[in-house]
Amino acid sequence: MRYEVYNRVFGTAYALLATSLLVVAASAPFLAVLLFTPVTATWPALVLTAPSLGPAVAAAHAAFGSTAGDDTAPVVRGYLRAWRRHARRAFAVAGVATFALLVLAVDARAAWGTPVGAVAIPVLAVLALLTAATALVTLTGVVEHPDVPVARLARACLFLALRRPHFTAVSLAALWVLAAAVAALPVPALALLTGPACYVVWVGSRATLRPLRAGSGSGSDPRAVATR
Repeated sequence: MRYEVYNRVFGTAYALLATSLLVVAASAPFLAVLLFTPVTATWPALVLTAPSLGPAVAAAHAAFGSTAGDDTAPVVRGYLRAWRRHARRAFAVAGVATFALLVLAVDARAAWGTPVGAVAIPVLAVLALLTAATALVTLTGVVEHPDVPVARLARACLFLALRRPHFTAVSLAALWVLAAAVAALPVPALALLTGPACYVVWVGSRATLRPLRAGSGSGSDPRAVATR
C-alpha cells in the first residue's frame, strides 16, 4: 500500500514536471517574444505566435486525461501524439481568441481617456475575460469531443462557462498566479508551475463540460448536445 502511494506521488510529480517542459517547448516562439523582447515594440510578433499556445495546452489536457485513467501511460509520447492529433482545431480556437482579444485591446486603447471609456472599458474587460474563459474550456472540449465542430463546441463552452462561473474563476486564477510567478521568476516558474496550472485549468474545464459529457454519454448526438 505504501509503495503504491509513493509510486503515485512520484508519478504525478513526474507528469506535472514533464508537462511543464513540454508546454514550454511547444509554446517556445510565444515565450521567446514575451520574455526576451520589448513587448510594446514587438506586439505584432506576440499576436502572431500566441495561437501556438492552443495546441500546447490542448495536448497537456489530453496527457492529463490519459494519465488519470492509467498511471503507466507515457507522458511524453502521449503529449506528442495528442499535439499532432488536436493541433489544427486547437490552433483555430487559440487563433480566434487571440484575434478577439486584439480587437478588444485596440478598442480599450482607443476609449482610454475619453468620456465613453468609463463605460466601455469595463465592458471590454468583461468580454476579454469571457473570451479567455471560453477558449480555455473549448481547448478541453476539443480533446474530449473531437467529433463536434469547433464553432458549435465554442458556443456550448461559452454557455457552460457562464453557467458554472466558479470553475471558470478557478481556472483564470490559476493562470493569473502563473503569470505573476513568470513575471517575477520566469525560468523556475515556467519549469515548475506550468504543468500544475494547466492541470488546474483541465480539472476546472472538465467540471464545466460535465453536462456536455453526460449528454454525449447518454446516447445523444454530441453535436446536438453542444447546441442546446
